[in-house]
Amino acid sequence: GLTVLLPPIVGQQRAWELLYTGKRIDGEEAFKLGLLDRFVTLEDVRTEAIAFAKEIASSAPLALASIRETMRGDLAERYRAATDRENEEQARLRQTEDYKEGVKAYSERRPGDFGGR
Repeated sequence: GLTVLLPPIVGQQRAWELLYTGKRIDGEEAFKLGLLDRFVTLEDVRTEAIAFAKEIASSAPLALASIRETMRGDLAERYRAATDRENEEQARLRQTEDYKEGVKAYSERRPGDFGGR
């Protein structure tokens, strides 16, 4: 589903980079990319979450529902289609030598030696 969900949030180019490289990012970078609404200390998580929930709850409920429905649009359908396609590709890739090498390299904590086969 990330092929559908990520580009609208971080931009197409940044999504390509993250998906192609598998780069791990920390919380601060995730916040800068727009993947997080708030970036707070662990001690402040509950307080900030409650404050945010109260802020949302003070809005008109019908307007909130309408905004949510409008923004989501056909997201569920696009997400389902993308995950179906991703699952097909993953099933195909699991049959390759590169997949076996990737699993082995990961378990041995080393870079993979991929040959495109």
